[in-house]
Amino acid sequence: MIIKLSQREIALCKQAAAARWQLARASGVKNQRRDGGRDDSDVDYLGIRAELAVAKLYQLDYSPSVIGIDNGSDVWMGDISVDVKSTFHPTGKLLFKSIEAFKSDVTVLVTAVRHQGYEVIDEMCVVGWMDKEDFSFYAQEVDLGHGLCFVVEQENLSSIESLWLLAANERSCK
Repeated sequence: MIIKLSQREIALCKQAAAARWQLARASGVKNQRRDGGRDDSDVDYLGIRAELAVAKLYQLDYSPSVIGIDNGSDVWMGDISVDVKSTFHPTGKLLFKSIEAFKSDVTVLVTAVRHQGYEVIDEMCVVGWMDKEDFSFYAQEVDLGHGLCFVVEQENLSSIESLWLLAANERSCK
């Protein structure tokens, strides 16, 4: 599902990405990027736009300006922790550096949107999601040219609608 970000939201994401990049690098935290063709600030900017897109889609509380070291969860759907993963490639894969790096309850994959070969900055595509058990089942260890990692193809992700249903069931069963 394509999520459109407003110009105000884009500006907030740019500002938050710069702050996140500065804080993480000053703290000695390395970016987990696997794309050698982009710098850390590009990756942070994409990641924040992806987190905001997920928050907009599921109507979650989210502020891109809240900074701190990532603990494995980017947003919360009630008591369900969500790690938002992003990729610059519309056909990109869900990627973790290891199975153990999957620390949240679920992960959501978001891709950049491209039109005629150019990235559309104000649009993000929320592709699908999965839990750690499914990730462990479907993940394949591969080397995409930047070291070994675990990936899952988009076709193995659950629908974005089913995550909404899971969260609704969690809320109503308490």
